[in-house]
Amino acid sequence: MEQRITQYLEEMKTAIDLIPMDRFDQIVDILHQARLNGQQVFIMGNGGSASTASHFVCDLAKNTRNHGWPNFRAIGLTDNIAILTAYANDEGYENALAGQLANLVRPNDVVVAISCSGNSANVVKAVELANQSGAITISLTGRKGGKLATMSQVNISAHADAIQQQEDIHLMLCHMATVALNELPKVEVIARRPAYAEPNTLSLIKSLFGKDVFEEPSETTLHGTPVEMVQKISQEIAQNIDLHEMLTYVLQMTLDSVGASSGSIMVLNDGGEVIDGLLAYAGKVNTGSIDKMEEIKKQGLAGWVVENRQAALVKSTRDDPRWLRREFEDSTGESRSALSVPLITKDRVVGVVTLVHPKAGWFTMEDLALLTAITITISYSVNARNKAATE
Repeated sequence: MEQRITQYLEEMKTAIDLIPMDRFDQIVDILHQARLNGQQVFIMGNGGSASTASHFVCDLAKNTRNHGWPNFRAIGLTDNIAILTAYANDEGYENALAGQLANLVRPNDVVVAISCSGNSANVVKAVELANQSGAITISLTGRKGGKLATMSQVNISAHADAIQQQEDIHLMLCHMATVALNELPKVEVIARRPAYAEPNTLSLIKSLFGKDVFEEPSETTLHGTPVEMVQKISQEIAQNIDLHEMLTYVLQMTLDSVGASSGSIMVLNDGGEVIDGLLAYAGKVNTGSIDKMEEIKKQGLAGWVVENRQAALVKSTRDDPRWLRREFEDSTGESRSALSVPLITKDRVVGVVTLVHPKAGWFTMEDLALLTAITITISYSVNARNKAATE
């Protein structure tokens, strides 16, 4: 028995090594786009694959949540026993999944089919319907792939002969995707950094969130389109060697462009202490008190952003524990909205930009993408000039 278990594990290692990571990355990207665009994700299978499907639905719905980001709309087609058996009894088991899907699926929704044989009749019929409906289809199959391998738009076949090992690979892929999708908001907002040397701003903005969030031609700001705005900031960086003046320009432009009423930029040293910064009130930028900004960084939203190295989109400051409430806010009882994004170089947080609007729910994912593009554009310049000033 021990020899067979050892063989099982060796075969699993081989199967893992043969996972096509380019296709896995493609699947993660498709699912991420579905999350950002509010598309539904349907997951299905039979037997052990049905169990994996339910498990994946649970993971997507619960374990990929990030504050300020949309959640997955994941639906398991094998989880409602009443409707599953109703279709199976009245219309045949081969129609039990497609029947459910026909009521719900929309163009650009995602349908994930899990089948070791790749030939399960009910799963195949559901994928056929999904393709006809304009959905994006993904399949996880066994070594041979079956019909699903050619029907689905993206397929990963587990390179193992035993069905147990194929199911192991499928569940592993689901767990890998869950981990990747949980980290993607942090990676996209703060870690996917181009080399700081005349970045292609159009490509940069298109890379944020995996799509061009500014594709509508009507999307303009006081300073032009978002792309033009980032280009203006790049030009300011090249022309203005004074860090304080450059940050004043950036904060004022950012406030104007997203309609924020107040905000701040903080610059941090290697120890994470505030060494420079600006505060804006009523749309006007002023030099901030280091002590005051340090208090905000330690106790407020900016501090959370720095500590967690990720952006925060706060729909309602009244309901978010990360927000440092002032006495005047408690007296009015009104809620505001806030947006905060870290400035990050390869190894550390060098600052943080925070914007505030007096109306709850004001900021959008487009505002988050724009502010992220701005922080990426200025992060390395801030770090370089800060180091030059202290040497």
